[in-house]
Amino acid sequence: MKYVLLGFLLFANVAAYQNCDTSKLEVKVYVSPTANKNNPVAVDLVLVRDKKLLQELMKMSAREWFEGRHQIQLDYPKETDLAAGTWEWVPGQAVEVERIVVRREIVGGVIFANYFTQGPHRVILDARKNILIKLGEDDITVEVLKK
Repeated sequence: MKYVLLGFLLFANVAAYQNCDTSKLEVKVYVSPTANKNNPVAVDLVLVRDKKLLQELMKMSAREWFEGRHQIQLDYPKETDLAAGTWEWVPGQAVEVERIVVRREIVGGVIFANYFTQGPHRVILDARKNILIKLGEDDITVEVLKK
């Protein structure tokens, strides 16, 4: 019985420690009825574990990201977490996004929106602050949600 209790306590401590290593990001989304000139918008939320890679992504336009993301994922398989979010939304769509798990080692994030118009169409974010993504007619904006 003593060993069963010890095993249970060890398991409980490990589970509690693992929960401390992550947080959950709340993402709300508003898609304008005229978003992307009335066309669907592909959106990627990329969480990054490496500061140098984050700096490189911050220089990329959304067009560059969407054209090269597969190669970036091959080049940096352990530094990016594209599974954080890849979506495509249509103008006026009501969107609900499940909370996104953010591991402790994440240093930042970037959201890319694939608009038809020229421009960077990217937003840098603090992956530990809840956000509202707004997809407008010509560009994306992000607001930090107040608690």
